[in-house]
Amino acid sequence: QASGTVTFQIEVLPGLSVSSPDLLVFDPVAPGQSDHQDLNITVWSNVTWELSVQAVGYDVEGGLQGTIDVATPGGWVELTNESSVIRENQSPTGPTGVTLLTPFRFIGSYEDVPGTYSFQVEFTVVAAL
Repeated sequence: QASGTVTFQIEVLPGLSVSSPDLLVFDPVAPGQSDHQDLNITVWSNVTWELSVQAVGYDVEGGLQGTIDVATPGGWVELTNESSVIRENQSPTGPTGVTLLTPFRFIGSYEDVPGTYSFQVEFTVVAAL
């Protein structure tokens, strides 16, 4: 009889994923009025992580001029086409993930032409440094 052994080597990589609904609809607002809507964002990660957000196609010429803010632990932050970190130094989530209730606020402007506007918001989760 003979036997042998094999050494298994396994490398576990950082695993990060983020999920959100496809659409967030604000109630109609007049200039100077505001509306708040909450968005549930789910993150899965096996490492310490941070979440950032940015608007895509929001402040284009002739587009929506009102202000959109996102709530962070430090207060409201204006949503722009540049990435803003909204959660920092978050613990690994485990397999169930963690759902973050994230409030957004739109404040109408007198510079906005009446109509319906749409643009995309991108959420990015990365390993915290």
